[in-house]
Amino acid sequence: MKKKSNQILLVALLLIALVFAMITIGVAKSTYNKKVAAEKITEPDFYSMQEASAENSSAVLKALKSGSAEKLKKLMIDPDGAENVIGYADWKSADIENAVSLGAGSFSTVPDKKGRIDINERFFVSVGEQKYVIYIETITSRHGMINDGVSAIGATTYEHFNELNYSWNGEKDDNSVTAGKAFVAE
Repeated sequence: MKKKSNQILLVALLLIALVFAMITIGVAKSTYNKKVAAEKITEPDFYSMQEASAENSSAVLKALKSGSAEKLKKLMIDPDGAENVIGYADWKSADIENAVSLGAGSFSTVPDKKGRIDINERFFVSVGEQKYVIYIETITSRHGMINDGVSAIGATTYEHFNELNYSWNGEKDDNSVTAGKAFVAE
């Protein structure tokens, strides 16, 4: 009899602990959601944006090096044109390890109405004797705090980039290719 009452007591204590845990988790989620809803973020989190850009750029460069359009597509919000970028150069021969970034920046001065903002980066990459410029644009949300993914990728030759006085920012023209769609804040 004592063994059965100990088991009942143990089950009752476990049920009470489970109910307490569920209530605690519910209150924590509710409190978090209320705090997020009440936030008044006024400035983009450029540090987080740079981290997202670095993470996405590294993944894009690795996907290019693999030569797989499918790997590149998986990284993109809109993968339209990924085959064109993969086919533009022999990326399998690219010296990705020594790619040189021109730094990250944004074309948007403020996030759009939904809190989204772009950050982009251009890289010099050598493929044999030929040099290329790769443009990678990342979209972030919550004023730069959340990495939404890669929105656009462009590639052109260094010669074309130089002819444009370093002002090429992933736009498609006769001498370059693009994938995805560039972001423009509303």
